[in-house]
Amino acid sequence: MKLRGSGRRQAAQSRESASDPGNAGSKIRDLHAEYAADRTIHRMRETKAGRESNLEKTYYVCKYTPLELLTAFGGECENLNMMPEGFDYADQIAHPNICGFGKSVLEAVLAGQVKELVLVNCCDTIRSVYDLLEDSGQLDFLYMLDMLHTRSAFPERNADASLSDSVCSRGRVAAQLKDLAQKYGEYKGRKFDYSAFRSAFCPKERTQVTHLAVLGARMGDELYEMTQKSMPLPVVNETCVNNRSVTWTYPEAERQGTGSQKVQTHDSETDFDFDALMDWYAGELLGQLPCMRMLDTAGRKQLYQDPSLKGIIYHTVKFCDFYSFEYADIKSHTDVPILKIESDYTVQSSGQLLTRLEAFAESLELNSGGYDIRQFRRIRE
Repeated sequence: MKLRGSGRRQAAQSRESASDPGNAGSKIRDLHAEYAADRTIHRMRETKAGRESNLEKTYYVCKYTPLELLTAFGGECENLNMMPEGFDYADQIAHPNICGFGKSVLEAVLAGQVKELVLVNCCDTIRSVYDLLEDSGQLDFLYMLDMLHTRSAFPERNADASLSDSVCSRGRVAAQLKDLAQKYGEYKGRKFDYSAFRSAFCPKERTQVTHLAVLGARMGDELYEMTQKSMPLPVVNETCVNNRSVTWTYPEAERQGTGSQKVQTHDSETDFDFDALMDWYAGELLGQLPCMRMLDTAGRKQLYQDPSLKGIIYHTVKFCDFYSFEYADIKSHTDVPILKIESDYTVQSSGQLLTRLEAFAESLELNSGGYDIRQFRRIRE
């Protein structure tokens, strides 16, 4: 959903009238109307072929999802991050206190928008979502990777890591990857494509320009777009799956080994040590910048210890406890301005946050210090 032009106009109008509390209700209503109109137009323009194409995608919700492996079997992966208008379907089968993101996943599946889904056992909510979806029978393919919470798959990268825990965690993930490869390959009717696997690696490059960051629990696409339009500086989404970064470092010398098997590489087959590859891949997945589900989260400090970072929007989701603890720690260890917001992962809750986002944006302009924030506003507009 792209609303750049109208978004700029609305943001400008809202800033002009931010000092008038009587305008808050009308601003929120206008935002709701804008989003509703855009979503209606989007649905009207969506063709049958487009809907069928979306249903052929394999959706995921976690940074530890093995996207490269799924791609090697012909999968087209997409982050499931839609914010529904409400939870009409999810509320009928889920507990009232399940977090809003979990309900949004249920809503998308039960509304017929998703047919293939790969989950990771991030938390109790995702486990509950998996159980509910498995019972529903609404999906053509459903799989959940059961990962341990030990991050350090490579003990040499962390002096405090337990060797036994690391080996156990890495070995367990490798076994899960091989099981997923077998089941997903059978579902797709495809063999593992080594070249496609290698080409799928796309490590994230961290920005060096002056920016704001969204940290904390994952933020829905609609709320993130609204945040971008409200802020005077570029906004980088560093939540959850958006800071995923897995790098290709596998030594070619290890391609063949004791676990060799016939594996397709484009239109030919060659001997290949698939077990060794999956063991290495498990380590790379676990070696990412950790999320709050992991026992060792020290690596997350780099998210806010960045000299180009000028402000933080810290997002939490209602009924999610993981990130509430991190907020308190960040607040006591950084000098940059920080705003905490909470949503229930619906479009309506996002609209209600507009006034707070714009007030934060104005405070950044008043306290811009040694950099010219007007220059960035001109670039964005």
